[in-house]
Amino acid sequence: MLMKSAVIKRVDLWSLFKVAFVLYATLGFICGLFYAMIIGFIGSLGALWSEDLPGLGALSGAIGIVAVPILAMVYGVLGSIVVTIGGGLYNLAARFVGGLIVTVDVTDIAPPAGYATTTAPPAS
Repeated sequence: MLMKSAVIKRVDLWSLFKVAFVLYATLGFICGLFYAMIIGFIGSLGALWSEDLPGLGALSGAIGIVAVPILAMVYGVLGSIVVTIGGGLYNLAARFVGGLIVTVDVTDIAPPAGYATTTAPPAS
C-alpha cells in the first residue's frame, strides 16, 4: 500500500455545476414528494369543512402534483448556482494559498469483468 498526496489546485466549474445540479434536483424531487403528500393531506381535510371550502381537495391535489417537478428544478438550479459560486471562490482562494492537499491510498486493483482497458496498438 502506497500513500501519496495530491493538491487540488483548481476545480472545473462546469463539471461542478453539472454534479451539483443532479444532486440538488434529486433533493428537490424528494422534497417535492413530501410537499405533495402534506398538501394532499391538507386537501383531504377539506372534506371536514365541505360547505366552507368547496374544491379544496382538488386544488391542493393539483398544487401537490405541480410542486414536485417545480421544486426539483428550483432546487437543482439554485443549488448548483450556489455550489458553482463556491467553486469559483475556492479557485480564487487556491491561487493564493495553494489549494487542498489530499492524501490518497494507491493500490493495484483488478478491473471489473468486462471492463475495456486501453492497450498500445500492435507493432507492425
